[in-house]
Formats: sequence, structure tokens, C-alpha cells
Amino acid sequence: MELSKLSNRCFGLTLCLLSVYTFAQTPNPRFKAVNLGGWLVVEGWIKPSLFDGIPNKDLLYGTQVQFKSVQLGKYLSAENGGGSIIVANRTSASGSETFTLQRTTDVKYQFRVFNGQFIGQGSGKDVVAVANDPGTTETFEIIQNPGDNKRVQIKASNGMFLQSKTGNHVTADFQGDQGWGDNSPAVFVTTIVRTRQGQYQLTNGYGPDKARQIMNDHRKIYIVEDDFRFMSNNGINSMRIPVGWWITSDSTPPDPYVGGSLNALENAFTWAEKYGVKIIVTLHAAPGSQNGNEHSGTRDGSQNWGKTKEYRPDRFNYRFPYFKIRQEDECITTISIPQNIDFIYSDRAQQLSSITTANGPLTFVGKNFS
Repeated sequence: MELSKLSNRCFGLTLCLLSVYTFAQTPNPRFKAVNLGGWLVVEGWIKPSLFDGIPNKDLLYGTQVQFKSVQLGKYLSAENGGGSIIVANRTSASGSETFTLQRTTDVKYQFRVFNGQFIGQGSGKDVVAVANDPGTTETFEIIQNPGDNKRVQIKASNGMFLQSKTGNHVTADFQGDQGWGDNSPAVFVTTIVRTRQGQYQLTNGYGPDKARQIMNDHRKIYIVEDDFRFMSNNGINSMRIPVGWWITSDSTPPDPYVGGSLNALENAFTWAEKYGVKIIVTLHAAPGSQNGNEHSGTRDGSQNWGKTKEYRPDRFNYRFPYFKIRQEDECITTISIPQNIDFIYSDRAQQLSSITTANGPLTFVGKNFS
């Protein structure tokens, strides 16, 4: 699906986007606005029922969990925070005893430790945390006790279960069949330290087909045309609509996101025109997450905006080469601050007006982004 001209105006900026779409015939300096959060960017605290149908919804992508051996009464821990073996000898739990889940299916997970490595099967029976990139041997199945889902067994890729016979080692060599009692070395009690309920967790949890259905139904009924009419009739003349970066590739969004939000946004533009309402579109979630919060599309609390090749800050750091070139360029003369302001008001204003249509979108380009 090709972005419309209107949508291109809204998403032309990568680092910061703030567009005001207005159809009012006369300027109105006073704005009475509402925020349409939770519509095109999911936030669990706004509508937690969206997550109710996800299998094992207590173990979504990015959930932080601790495991305590019922036999030893001690917590599993990544020795030295990672890069070594997994032990079961901690009487209390903190960072090294907390594991971040990466969900690959309804029941299969990868466990990231404090220093960033992933738990996996070592060359022998020992369970270690040395892999920087998880693969098959770093993927485990979490089996919950049907009568008490806090009690779990963890199945490794070799078909065996993790067990802790002694506190100094955790091994992947238990064949099972000892039940869920306190005498089993393969039963662990889980403590959920932190859960995350954002767009990533929802679409990953449901899977592509179910997520597409859930999100389409949500977008159709959460905000409707009658809401625009009601707000306009009650003095609301503008609204803020948060969007995620994946809307720019709405027909084929990156996994696990699903399409459809662009169509909903274009419906909002149509309703805004009909009822004389202005729209502020805000880029609420940047690639990799700009702050590690659910609303920014984070996978597991990581803040990776600016760390990928496409979006590294140093790609936009042109200050030094800019001035170096200008030192050698005889065509450039230094002007004062007042002269620069006059230049912007005269030359730049003419350039902006040439691409701005009457009663069309107004674009503000800002520096801050959070």
C-alpha cells in the first residue's frame, strides 16, 4: 500500500514528527485538545482487556522473572551476571537472579541474563549463559503446573528438563515424572518482577493472524466517527494521535507488527475535515524504542533507538565536517544572529510557503524527542 500524499507529509521526518492537520477556514489561536492514546499505539494500562486472549499472558515478551528451586529453596542465578554457569545457591534475588524472557512461541522462550548473554546448554550437562545471540540450544519450553501456574518446569532443546540437585550447578538432564512436589529438583517457583504490555507484546503474543484480527477490531470500535462529532459539538477542536514507526510500512510492517493503522489514521483525517477538528500526529515509538517504555514499542525494556546502523546518531553528526568545509569555501560569509533571523523570515519563509497549501497541513520541525 503506497502512502498517500497526506501521509507522506506526516511521516517525512525520521527523528521528530509533529504535524497539525487543519481544515478550519479561519485561524483559531485557542486549542482545546484531547489525546487519543491507546488507539494506534497499544498501551496495556489503557485497555488491558486487549491482552486477555493471549496464551500464557503472564509470560509475554520482555517479562522479567525469577526462578526458585523448590527442593533447595534457592534462586537460580547467572554467575557473575553472565558469561559463566548457572547456579542455584542464592538466598535472595536481585539483578543476577532476574531473567528477561524473549518469547518465540506460546510456550518457548529465551532467557537473557543481567549482562546480556542468553542461557543455553553447555558442551556437557551444565547450563551456562555465554551466548550473545540465542539459537536452538538457547530456547527452552516453560511448562506450567495446571493447578498452580507459578510452579514450572523448564525443558531444554535436548528433551531433558533443567534441574538443580546441588546449588553449584544447574543441569539439563532430568527426564521428568517426579510430579510437582517440593521433592523434585526440576520444579521451580516463579516470581514475576516486571511485565510489559505494549504493541510489541500484544502482536508477538497473539501471532500474526490473530493479532491482525484483534488490532483491526480494536481500531474499528475504539475510536469511531461519532467520537469526532461528539468532541466537536462539545468544544474540542483538536486532538493528538500517537503513532508508531511501523505505520510507515503499513502494508508489510516488520515482525511482529501488523498493518491497518494507516487506514485508521486516514479515517481520522476524513472525520477531522468533516467536523472541523485539527489533528496533531506524534511519533510515539521510534525503531528500537527511544526510552524503553511500552508505549515506545520496546521489546523487553531495552532502549535501542540510535544504536542501529540506520539510526546511529553519528550518521547525523555533521557539525564538524560542515564547518570544516565552510572554512575553505570562499562563497560563504559569516553573518550575525539578527541577519540570520532576517534571512529565515525572508528567504526560508518564501520556500516554506511555496510548498504549503492554503488550509492544508502545517508542519513544525522540532529538536526534542522522547
